Amino acid sequence: MDEAVISSATDQPRPQSDEDAAAAEHLPEVQRLVDAVRACLNALPAIKSKGEPTSKSAATQEEYLKLARQLLYRGNTGEDDLVSVVSNTGRSTTFYKRLAALRYHCLWSVGAMSSALPQAWDTSTRERLMASCSQLLMTMRALVRLQQQGMTQPRSKRRSKRQALRGLPSTWREDICARGMHGKYADALLISALTGARPSELATGIDVWVEFDDLLRKHILCLHVIGVKVKASQGQPNRFVAYAEDDAHPLVAALARRLRMEPGKKLHVQIASAANFTTEVRRLGHALWRDHAHTITATCFRHQWSADLKASGDGDAASRGLGHRSSKTRRNYGTAHQASSGRVLRPVRVEAELPVKTQQSWPRLEAKAPRLE
Repeated sequence: MDEAVISSATDQPRPQSDEDAAAAEHLPEVQRLVDAVRACLNALPAIKSKGEPTSKSAATQEEYLKLARQLLYRGNTGEDDLVSVVSNTGRSTTFYKRLAALRYHCLWSVGAMSSALPQAWDTSTRERLMASCSQLLMTMRALVRLQQQGMTQPRSKRRSKRQALRGLPSTWREDICARGMHGKYADALLISALTGARPSELATGIDVWVEFDDLLRKHILCLHVIGVKVKASQGQPNRFVAYAEDDAHPLVAALARRLRMEPGKKLHVQIASAANFTTEVRRLGHALWRDHAHTITATCFRHQWSADLKASGDGDAASRGLGHRSSKTRRNYGTAHQASSGRVLRPVRVEAELPVKTQQSWPRLEAKAPRLE
C-alpha cells in the first residue's frame, strides 16, 4: 500500500471558498481517520502469512471475501466472539481456510479504504470509513490471536469419501446412469463414470468423438478433459482417455450408441453448474439406495474409476487419468480391491499432457544382529 495515497487525503490543495472554510473545521476528524487507516496499514505485517498465497485466481479471492463476510456476521459482537466462531471447527482445513479468508479480507479492506480517503471530506463517507477502520482493527487483533493459538478444538478424524463405495452393488454406476437417462444430466453422468472427471471439469466441457486407431487397428471412443486444478507444479492441463468401440462394458457400449446418434459421431458434454450436478447425483443415489450408510456424490465416480485403473496394475495410468502430477496423490482415491467385480473399466489409452512424478522409494535397511565374539 502506498503511504502517499493516505497522505494525499490531507495534503491535496483545495480551492478557497466558503465551503472550504467549513470543510477546514473538519480537518481534525479527517486527520483521525487518516491515523486510523495508517494504524490498519501498520498492522498488516502481523497478519501476513509466511509464504505467498497458493492461488490468486479471481474465483478464490471472491470465495475468501464471501467466507470472511459470513464469519464477521456470525462473530459481530466483538473480538472474542470472532475468535470463538473461527475456532469452532475440528477440521484443520476449515480452520486455516477461515484464517486465509480473514487475512485476504483485511488486505482488501485496507486497499479499499486507502482509495476512498480522498473523498473523506464528506461527513457520511468519513463516518462510514471510521466505522470500517474500527471493525478492521478488531478483525486484525482477532486474526493475530488465532494465528498465535492455532486450533483449539480436537481434530476430527478424516473420513475418506472413497468409503462411500463400500456396500454399493458392482453395477452402481450403470444403475445411476439408467436412473438419470431421461434427465438433463444423462450425458454428464455417463462421461463422469467413464473418465472420473471432476464436476468442475464437466462445467468446463468435455469433448467426445470416434476415431480409428492405427496401432490397435480398430475404432476407439475418445474423451478429452481440460483440467481445472492446475497450478505451476500441480495438476494436468489436459488429459485423454480412450476405450475400444467394441468394448462390451455397459457404460462403454452406452457411449458408443450415444455417439452413433450424433452427426460425425462427435459430442460436447457440458453442464451449467457443478454444484447442481453433484446435487443430482446425490438425489439419484438416495433414490436407489435409501439405506446406504454414506452419501453418493459425483466424487464417487472418481474413486471408482481410480479403483478400476489400479486393479489393472497401472497406477500411473490412474494418476494421469485423475489429472494428477504426482503419483502419491492417487493414494487418496479408490483402491484396487474396490474395483467393480466383473464391471472393471479397461481404457485402451490414458494420456496426460505432463509426466507424472513418481514417488521415490528408498531401499529398506535391514538391521543386523550383533556378532557375538
